[in-house]
This record gives sequence, C-alpha cells and structure tokens, in this order.
Amino acid sequence: MTSRPAGVSRATLSWGGAALAVSAVVPTLGEAFFLLPPPGTSWLYTLESPFFGTASAALLLIAYVLLAFGVRGETGVAGASRSARTVFVVLALTTTLTAGYVPLPAVTIGVSTPVLALAGVLLAVFQIVHVLALAVVAVLVVRAGVVTGLARWAFPALAVLTILVMVASRIPLPAAIGVWGAGLVAIPLVMLLTGVLFLVQGLRSPRAIEEPAVSAG
Repeated sequence: MTSRPAGVSRATLSWGGAALAVSAVVPTLGEAFFLLPPPGTSWLYTLESPFFGTASAALLLIAYVLLAFGVRGETGVAGASRSARTVFVVLALTTTLTAGYVPLPAVTIGVSTPVLALAGVLLAVFQIVHVLALAVVAVLVVRAGVVTGLARWAFPALAVLTILVMVASRIPLPAAIGVWGAGLVAIPLVMLLTGVLFLVQGLRSPRAIEEPAVSAG
C-alpha cells in the first residue's frame, strides 16, 4: 500500500493555520490594550517584553514557511511554484520587520540626523515591499485554489486592510488617525482569524487516501 496525498493540503492548513493564529495573539492583545488600557494593566507589560514579541515573530515565520512550502509533500496554499514560495518568505520577513513583533527602543538621543533619515527610509521601503508581497500572496492564494470557502478570501481581506491602514497613516486628519488606530488592532486580529479559518479547513479536509501499490511487470 502506498499513500497518495489528498487533493486538499490538510496538514499544511492545520499546522500552518494553528501557528499563524497563535502568533497573532500577543500582537492583537498588545495593540488592543495599548489603545484601550483597562484598569490595573501592570501585567500587560509582559506583552511588551522582547521574549513574547520574538516568540510570536518566530512562530509567524514558521507559519508562513509551512503555508508556503507545504507539509509532508502537500502543496502550499499559494501553489507549488518557486516564485510563490519566495514571495511568501518575503512576506514573512517584512511582516516581522514592520508589524512591531519585536519591540525596538526608540533611541534618538545622540543619533545623527542622517542615520535617523536612513532608518526612516529603510522602514518605508520595508513597508512598501510588505504591502506588495501581501498583495501578490493574496492573488496567488486565490488562484491556487488550495484554500476554499471563506478562508480563500482571508489574505485578500488582509491585503486590503493593510493598504487602507497604510494610506490612513499618511493622512493628517482626525478620521484618518482613527482608521489608523483601529487598523493597528484589526490587522493582527484578521491574521488570527485567517489562521483559525485555515486550521478549521485543514481539520475538516479528508486524510490522505491509501491506494494499492502497482507491482512492476
């Protein structure tokens, strides 16, 4: 008997979705409580520690690698092409660099103006690359057809939301600032929901089908 992979990437969606959902928990809570801190929030400082941020970033990288390359020989959610996998890896790296997973101290005293300007330019470049990679991944996921139902549109929704928040952050108006603030919570929350949708589809997918081995001759 030999195992033939099922048409749906069960393990890929299950493990990748679970990792993606868990990786978004700390960023979602951190952003939500930063904007609306409840009374007695001393315990929230643990969410801002480098450990939790770094752990979430590492888990996010693992999730995107699993979703891009597939598990146990399955097809990744964006297809089997090398370019699709490369874009997914770029998305993973730029997400950790631009989404505040690893808190970095905002040290400006004693730092020269050219260095600060260069840091600002690099961050802007990373943000642009991140948005472009996310948009491409969203299109690839929809076209690949590995993810179905509501989960199929999770990455497109995340891409649209990210672009909206990025544009709002550049508009010096109260309404735009409100959209930007809400987006800080909405983006990791949508990532969490994306992971849950992938996990649910993976768990509901059929297992690998066993078929008789064909004897030689």
